[in-house]
Amino acid sequence: MNVPVDFRRVPYNDIRARAHGAVPDGERLLGGEIAWPGHRLRKPRRSRRPQVLRGLRMPGDRLMGVSRALTRLVRLPYFGGFDWLFEWQRRRGKPLQGGWDSDGGQLAAALWPVSRTTDAVPVLQLTDRRLQIVYVQRARRGTAKQLGAVEPGWSTQAHKVAWIRHRADIDADTYEIGFTDGSWVRVRLPSQRAVRFFEAFPESCRRSAPSPG
Repeated sequence: MNVPVDFRRVPYNDIRARAHGAVPDGERLLGGEIAWPGHRLRKPRRSRRPQVLRGLRMPGDRLMGVSRALTRLVRLPYFGGFDWLFEWQRRRGKPLQGGWDSDGGQLAAALWPVSRTTDAVPVLQLTDRRLQIVYVQRARRGTAKQLGAVEPGWSTQAHKVAWIRHRADIDADTYEIGFTDGSWVRVRLPSQRAVRFFEAFPESCRRSAPSPG
């Protein structure tokens, strides 16, 4: 999750299909999409991030792990001198409302999994009973279509989702999900099918979304 993702190489259909196997028995899947932290959603401290797919590896994962570690060592530090150029985006509301213990905060933390030995792709799923995150193991190598284990993560009851809104004013991939405890979180759904996931939510959730602050 610390390495930039080339979304053109993500096997969306295969990952969605693999994640489908994590839907609990007796529940009906309404929609599911690969989900990443939304624009400006900061990473929580490590103790709040879920440890997933522990000890699992796929061919090439160990070598790529060493390569990525070396890349991080030589990467240039963040240079904020031209940050003012992006001030127009920063004024478009905060990406997280509520503390890390809120429903929105827990979903936000779930989008930043820690996997020491392999890659984990978060998939956000909506069933007729819950909203949940499922992690699909993906090989770290550039060929990256090789998928492995599936592990369920964070979930909350579907009736706790108060609203969802499409933040096309930020970019086409950005959505915000609000909960009945007053929290909300910004997520990125980069698939071209993300609008179908949005439409899988009840019309009451889509219509009741407040205007962005």
